[in-house]
Formats: sequence, C-alpha cells, structure tokens
Amino acid sequence: MDFELTKEQKDLKKEVIKFAKNELCDGEHGVFSKELWQKCVDFGLIGMNVPEEYGGMGLDYQTSAILLQALGYACEDSGFIFAITNHLWVCQNLVNEMGSQALKDKYLRGMVEGEYIGCFAITEVESGSDVFQMQTKATKDCDEYILNGNKMFISNAPIADVFVVVAKTENEEGKETLTAFFVEKDFPGVSIGKKISKMGLEACPMAELCLNNCRVPKENIIYKEHKGMKVANYALQMERVFEFASHIGAMERQMEKCIKYANERKQFDKPIKEYQSISNKIVDMKVKIELAQLLLFKIAWKADHKKNIFLDSSIFKLFVSESYVATCLDTIQIHGAYGYSKEYGLESELRDSIASTIYSGTSETQRNIIFSLIDII
Repeated sequence: MDFELTKEQKDLKKEVIKFAKNELCDGEHGVFSKELWQKCVDFGLIGMNVPEEYGGMGLDYQTSAILLQALGYACEDSGFIFAITNHLWVCQNLVNEMGSQALKDKYLRGMVEGEYIGCFAITEVESGSDVFQMQTKATKDCDEYILNGNKMFISNAPIADVFVVVAKTENEEGKETLTAFFVEKDFPGVSIGKKISKMGLEACPMAELCLNNCRVPKENIIYKEHKGMKVANYALQMERVFEFASHIGAMERQMEKCIKYANERKQFDKPIKEYQSISNKIVDMKVKIELAQLLLFKIAWKADHKKNIFLDSSIFKLFVSESYVATCLDTIQIHGAYGYSKEYGLESELRDSIASTIYSGTSETQRNIIFSLIDII
C-alpha cells in the first residue's frame, strides 16, 4: 500500500482544516449548535462517504479517515466532533452499507442534507458491554414490530430525528435474537427521557430513549431480521476506527502546543525543552501519533478492499484511546499550572478524552475481544 497522500487528499485535508478553524470556532464550546451542524452539511462533511447519488461526496474510507483526522486537529470541541461521527458511522453509514434500497431512498439524502440527525441506541441500564442482557423487546405483529424498553446513555438522543435501535426478538424456533430497527422520533411511543450531564463531550448531548408500544414497520429493519448482532458489530467497528481517527488529529494539535510552550517557557535560564523529562514526553506523543497513523492507514486500506477489520478496529481503538488520555495528561503536565487552569482549555480536553476509553466498548472489553481473536494459548 502507498502511504503518500494523493493531491486530492492533500487538498481536501487543507480545506477541512481551513473550514474547521474558520467556521467551527464560532459557537459556544461545549454546546451543540445546529447552525454549525448545517455548516458541516453545506461543506460536505456529513456526507463524506455517501454516494453522490444521495448527495454525498462518495469518498473512500482512507480519504474519509484523513478528513476526520484533519477535523480533530482543527476543531477543539471534541464533543461536537463526536456528535458528527456518531451520526456518520453508527447510523448513517449503517443505512448506506446495510440498509435496504427502500431505506436508502427514504432516509439517506435527508441525513446527508441535514434533515435528519441520527444516533445509535443499544446500551441499557443493565446491559453495557453485555448486550444480550438488554431488556428492550420487539414483538412481531403482522407487518410491524412493537418495541418496548428504555435505552440509556444514548449520545445525540436529545437532538436526534432518527435512531438505530437494537432490540431482542424471537425467531421461528423461539430462540432469542437481536434485530436492528430504524426508528423515527415522531413514531408514536417514542420519547426522550432523562437527560444526562457528563464530565466531557458536552456538545454531544446524551439522554435516555424510551419506547412504549412503538410500532415500527417491518421495512425499517436494518439488514435482516434476527441479525442485529451483525449490524451492531459492524457499526461499532466502524466507529472504533473513524471516530478515533479524529483523536489522532487532537493529539497532533496537543503536541504542537507542547512544542511551542517548551520552546517559549524558560526555567533556570533555559527553555524547558532542554530538560529531558519534558522532551521525553513530547517524544512519547510523537511515537503514539505515528503508530496510530500507521494503524489507521492499514485499517482504512483493508476497509476499502472489503477485508475484515473487526480485530484491527479493537486494537486501534484500545491503542488510540489510551494514547489520547496519556497525551492529554502529559500536555497538562508540561504546561504546569497553566495546563491545570480552565483558561487554556487543556483540562477540558482531558475530560473529553477519558470517554474514549469507555464508549464503543471499554478498554477492558477491547482487551477481551483481542484476546479471543488471537492464538495466545
């Protein structure tokens, strides 16, 4: 594989950085802005990998990853980026890649053009990593399914117009299965429950999703009946790659801040970069960024060539999330009291980063997945 970016990729990357710096710093940090969302729609970010026939840019996965990394570099509001990537990779992309032609025709253009904001609803109070403990059930009734249950910790729920909901179903043999449904917020029986305050990612609002005798037409099943686990695994592996691509960009930005500060800050008559305890932290950042970049290119190449990336996505997610937190901590340490103060915004980046070790499967879950898929014993 060729690691050199094409001219088109280089130009698009520059355009995204310019756009994000000029347009995505206008809103209040930590507050979701529909106006900024619409700017992303108009620029083309929301439809980056969707075919042109549905209003998208039709980009391949490698180019999409490059643009998301650029977005993470240029936009310091990780919560807003998370709202975007949540919509893109665990909702819109599912319709694009696994939805029926009818679902694509009905919803895809609206998602690309800003009519619909989407989210993914699988987590419940009693089922986080253990999805088969979920209590939400879908009961078949002629050509419809009736959904009952509550989903918890759903990112984008307060602003979403459409939801991918994974629920328990029963196949013809009476065995419990999972099925994924595409649910509109205006379907009878859909409501948003308790809104959840978080330590970070505030521009991506979170809430409980409540389903009370919600009737969903059979045509709104994503992929196939009783294949919801396959849908969920696909959604999560894509999120683990393409959401976390933006974190590489954030780490690049933090490293640049540290280099600038270490050059300017003097202690004992010399720049602090000359102290090995400082320079080593910056070196560690660079190593993490380069390794993450290599993993990202490898996985994006495999995705473009229709190869299995399930194991790769867990390795990438685990490495990038823990590298992201470590980089945020080192950035604060290098900046000392300035890093700890709210004025410089570094503490908010740390709070944002911690979530990356939890969502899309915790670090512990990723280690379990990796262990189960490699021949260790």
